Amino acid sequence: MKTANVTNVTQYKQLPKSEREVFGFWYRLPKLYEWGGERFEDYWKKHYPIQFRIRDGVETLLISISVYKDKLIENTWRRIFPKNSWARNIIPHTYSDKPELIQDFLFACIIDFVDNEPVEYTDWESSKEHKQTWETINELYKFAKYTLPARRKRLDEMLSELYDEESLMEFVDKSTDPKYEEMSALEKQTDKEIQQNLLQIVKIREYLWT
Repeated sequence: MKTANVTNVTQYKQLPKSEREVFGFWYRLPKLYEWGGERFEDYWKKHYPIQFRIRDGVETLLISISVYKDKLIENTWRRIFPKNSWARNIIPHTYSDKPELIQDFLFACIIDFVDNEPVEYTDWESSKEHKQTWETINELYKFAKYTLPARRKRLDEMLSELYDEESLMEFVDKSTDPKYEEMSALEKQTDKEIQQNLLQIVKIREYLWT
């Protein structure tokens, strides 16, 4: 239905009846609502008491149906085909310590943001702060997607090189082995970089929307 070309009740009253009503009784809604002044709802309640109550009641009913429909979808369909599947995929079904959960979740946020969000629609050159933030996001992305997995793979390889099956069974002390020192140094460096990157993600979290 065509709206009335007004934004407040004063303008609405000044319209000819043919522009305020359809079929001579069905009041039109305004194209926009201004803040302040007399409310359209109060005007309609006074001049169209029965019609207002019917339309207001129907609108309330439709809103309630829409809310219940959304809840039904969330409790059924979305449990089978959830949104934010990347977040659910990163959380294991078995037990996991919170430090690892926090770490994996935050890194997954960055990876999904760059890979799947429409980041090209954000003007990252609009300010020095935005430009620097985008550079930070890319650095975090490279660390989370490429550097960290490669580092973990290398640490696993170093562990296998250092401890064969026999030494593991006999609890052989390898703490004086140069390979052990190299592996320990790489572990410390990796933990340090992980912490630094996680803190950066928290600092720029407000930019992770499109």
